[in-house]
Amino acid sequence: MSPGFPGSGGSETVLRVGVIMYQTSQSKGQELVAQRMVREFRAQGYDAFLITSAYHDGQVVVSEEEIAKHGGYVYSFDERLGIPLIRVGAVGTSWPPRRISLSDFITTLGQIVDAQKLNVLIVHSTLWNGPEDVLKFVEWRRNLTKDGFPELTPIFCHMSHFQEASPERYDVVERSFREAWNSTSLAQVVKAADLVLVVSPYEKQVMKDLGADESKILLFPGGIDDLADSTQSVPAFQQKHNIPAGAVIVTSLGTVEERKNTMAVVEVAKRLVGRPVIHFVIAGREEGEYAQKVRESARALANVSMIGPISDDEKSDLIRSTSINIIMSRSEALGIAQLEFMSNSIPVVTSGIGGQAWLVKDGEDGFVVAGPDDIEGAASAISRIAENESLRKRLGNNARRRASAYSMSRLISDLAKRLNEMWEQRSEEDRLRRGLPEREEIIEAMVSGDMRVMVTNRRLMVKDDRASGDPISVSFKSIRRVVRTTLYPWYVLAGGAVITAGFLASTVFPPWLRVLGDLFRFTPLDGISAAIPAVVALGATGLIFWRLRRKGYFVETLTGRIFVPGEFLRLLKLVDRMTATDLFSGLE
Repeated sequence: MSPGFPGSGGSETVLRVGVIMYQTSQSKGQELVAQRMVREFRAQGYDAFLITSAYHDGQVVVSEEEIAKHGGYVYSFDERLGIPLIRVGAVGTSWPPRRISLSDFITTLGQIVDAQKLNVLIVHSTLWNGPEDVLKFVEWRRNLTKDGFPELTPIFCHMSHFQEASPERYDVVERSFREAWNSTSLAQVVKAADLVLVVSPYEKQVMKDLGADESKILLFPGGIDDLADSTQSVPAFQQKHNIPAGAVIVTSLGTVEERKNTMAVVEVAKRLVGRPVIHFVIAGREEGEYAQKVRESARALANVSMIGPISDDEKSDLIRSTSINIIMSRSEALGIAQLEFMSNSIPVVTSGIGGQAWLVKDGEDGFVVAGPDDIEGAASAISRIAENESLRKRLGNNARRRASAYSMSRLISDLAKRLNEMWEQRSEEDRLRRGLPEREEIIEAMVSGDMRVMVTNRRLMVKDDRASGDPISVSFKSIRRVVRTTLYPWYVLAGGAVITAGFLASTVFPPWLRVLGDLFRFTPLDGISAAIPAVVALGATGLIFWRLRRKGYFVETLTGRIFVPGEFLRLLKLVDRMTATDLFSGLE
């Protein structure tokens, strides 16, 4: 776009985003994605808040009394997470398991939306009441808007981090419940959502099968932050956790639970126990009896260090220490930890479950084995990478390039652009519905030579920089037609004619010219001497006349006409399409 058109620009949309997740965490993937979303929205200049429960990693961190005292929710800034939190009342549920239910959430959400003036709601995960209650709240607001409610309904986004109800992970009771929730609640949510965020093409197909409109599905593969600055040296970190210096470190990072299949990592380590150069590190919060069994098995192996949950800066040290990342999950939407390793040039050995098969390309940036029980395949892949430094470097470089596309900053920038467009459209539709004037916005503008032409959603504007004053402006409604024309510089012919006549006159009126010659001290030409420059002057005049002609179009209006040079034909055709009339029938 070009400058020089005062008063034609629109104001930029201001997003105010509420990201909704049932708890906070420093280790769990879905919670980390929600928290990183808030952090990056704020880093890019948008107001964003994490709306969550009173729970952090399954533990109550704000009492129900405190929440009730503040009217249903408590606002705070969490220095540890680096984001503002709005914690609401909640209870841990026995069914579905491992979930938290927000109390009286529809009422509380309405209070938060109005108080914080939120125009975007992004709700994460499945099998809890958040997605269902947000859907009900949004449908309620949509109905109110139809009935004249002055406030616009927030844009409703859902990110399910979808995982199959696999019989390998869930017993028949839980599996059948998950299938029921997916076919009822989740199907309704994705059909009604304004935008559905998916972490892989596989999940995109699942959402389409559930009834989501493909045009409303946006690929959003998790997103990773840059590594935090270390508070200690890598050797100090290794010494602290009894990790041998100089070894090829193979790391499993994530919650130690059955879904992550961490016991398989221990089994892989058993196969390589005779290779002292290879050492395994298992890091992450430990859950229940399964984690205890993993720890007991790992304790018997000299080539395994199980270091438990770690902070963000320790995670940075761990990743920098690592040569190979391993993930043997039985269920995985994508795997944010794997992206973090890949972004730091570390190849991945994976079971290839869920989004992993899309994220990691076998033989290019890691190895995909034959499933979560392929212990021998994983051990063989790790041996290959550990023994071949050039292979490890090639895989790592490819992994870094692939992961670079999934930085949280890039993903949020693209998402914010989409949300801005959606909110602008929603605001414009509301203006039309309420009979308010349409806000003027620039559609396209061009500059060529001394001319500037711009098309807004209301009018055509033309500015000749050789002329003083404001641009010439004409509304679409006043345009009658556009016709082809050519402007000729007749003043050039007139001037050339005078010069030519002067040379020829020297042969026709010599007495007069002699008088002038005596007066101004020049010698008049005569005969052939005068004819030659006359012909040259005539030829030069004709050439200049032809070169200075201007082909273009007259935009005829109710009060006059405006000349637009031919190089701006594309903008005139744009006006033709925008007005959807036959007034431009003369336009070729």
